[in-house]
Amino acid sequence: MDGATDRTIIGREAWTRALLALFDEGFRGARGAGTWYVDNDPECGLLGTVAGLSAGEASRPLAPGDPLTAASHVDHVRFALSLANRASRGENPYPTADWASSWAVRSVTDGEWADLVASLESEIADLRRYIEGGKPLEDEMFATGIFGLVAHTAWHLGALRQALGFIRAPAES
Repeated sequence: MDGATDRTIIGREAWTRALLALFDEGFRGARGAGTWYVDNDPECGLLGTVAGLSAGEASRPLAPGDPLTAASHVDHVRFALSLANRASRGENPYPTADWASSWAVRSVTDGEWADLVASLESEIADLRRYIEGGKPLEDEMFATGIFGLVAHTAWHLGALRQALGFIRAPAES
């Protein structure tokens, strides 16, 4: 058979599991013997990466001359998740979304940092529950947005891990 006629259709459940695997890996870290795009470390997801940071560390600029901080990245990702969660409830938050303000957080107090991380965790949990139900795959635009959100988060995770010094070259053998 030629490739055009020998196609396997992947069911909705398989797509949902695949999406959840990528979603969980980026936010929660490695779960098992292998990974798709993060280090094989349970704490290498976004939540694990920021969990050990103090408010002072989260408020420190990540690069000379750049005002962005870990807190900036966390609030930006939280904002993107909040938009997806609002869309999952039937709203259309995108026309009025103020992406520039999603970068406004630069420094945080201990309480603000704890609240920001808790809010991030809540948005993650809400969207994960929605994905579990397979609903994002019923609308192509929303499905594309969720896969895009996973990629977007992967970029921020990599930027944070590199800036925080968590990415190191493998030791030479």
